[in-house]
Amino acid sequence: MSVKSKILSVVDHNDFLSYMLALTLSTILVGYAPSSTTLIVFCLFVIRYRLINKISFKLNTSSILLILLYLFCCVSYFWTVDPDLSLKGMGRLPVLLVIPVIFAMIPKFSFRSFQIVLNGFTISNIILGLFFLVTAIINYIQLGNSTVFTYHDFVEVLNLNAIYVSVFYALSYFFLLSKETKKRIDYFGLFFLGATILLLSSKTIIATFLIGNIVYFFRNNRIKSLKSPKVIGAFLIVISIVAITSHEIVDRILTEKTTNFEEVLHREKFNKIYPWTGTSIRLLQLRNLKEQIEEDDVFWKGFGLFASRKNLRDRFIAFNLYPGYYGYNYHNMYAQILSELGIFGLLTLLVILGLGYLKSFKTKSFFMLMFYFLMTMVFITESFLWVHRGVFLFVIMNCMLQRTDFLKLKQAIKS
Repeated sequence: MSVKSKILSVVDHNDFLSYMLALTLSTILVGYAPSSTTLIVFCLFVIRYRLINKISFKLNTSSILLILLYLFCCVSYFWTVDPDLSLKGMGRLPVLLVIPVIFAMIPKFSFRSFQIVLNGFTISNIILGLFFLVTAIINYIQLGNSTVFTYHDFVEVLNLNAIYVSVFYALSYFFLLSKETKKRIDYFGLFFLGATILLLSSKTIIATFLIGNIVYFFRNNRIKSLKSPKVIGAFLIVISIVAITSHEIVDRILTEKTTNFEEVLHREKFNKIYPWTGTSIRLLQLRNLKEQIEEDDVFWKGFGLFASRKNLRDRFIAFNLYPGYYGYNYHNMYAQILSELGIFGLLTLLVILGLGYLKSFKTKSFFMLMFYFLMTMVFITESFLWVHRGVFLFVIMNCMLQRTDFLKLKQAIKS
């Protein structure tokens, strides 16, 4: 067999596109260039697949809404208060258009395809997590500071944000948890990912993680399994790891209790050394949004894509905040999209989430439910879709889940 024939046999294999999609998801945390490159390659092979197999083009409602959201981003250029930033945003978010179109060119995902993609994604996250752990151990030996095992310090080697990494790991965790039949390697993955999520110390993701586990155990009548010696042992190990290395979780929760809600909502001037917390700075951003709606008439059309920055900066200056906050976005996807695209942009996002919940309830898919719950929660604390890693993960996962028949997956699992 010639080299060309071997290459074609690989490319034409039924699982090739699934592995390519797994690779695309697995490179998102690595960086912009690797994930963009693998996505482009995936798209090219999908187009080739459709031309050869003459697959019919079919968009579902969720994909149409993602495309409409991007088109609305582009249309906002005509009234934006900052054309340059809006153009930059249009160049950052084309995946909202491209990925739904590409997914409309391939058949629905089978049980095997779904497993290949999520297994590949999960394995890559575990490997990356082991890399973070080894790096942290080396840093601890050199510095003697246990904070290298927690929060942003834990993933600093790749200049990553701990909250975004937590989202990826929580998604992999819920995938392994959703498996009907688990192998030893799956239990290792659950243990490792669970411990890593706790070390990353994101309050929002940890809360989602705990809620997800409670839902799983009650939904599947697994309460008795909590009495298993293996489960108890694993639980004690996780608690020990957290107690030793992740005191930052407790410290950050206690810090949030110092938030003065009345002061943040009504004080006219702050000082540059005001003790801001994660809650208080986000609350101030919601106050800014309320005043923007009242004073700048952004409710219907918004400032324009990515064009809220100058107004926010001016408000921070007026509040006499420390200059380091001048570049902050809303750290809230719902507020961000309302401010920049108006109420129609926000409603589009909410309907996309609603369709996801609707399908997850209809198909009784625990994993799908947890994906949309995870996104709902992280959207409260992060402008997730306006960041490369966030929009890539959300759009790809949303399109894949909407193109997967979970009722058939359940039948395949039972057969």
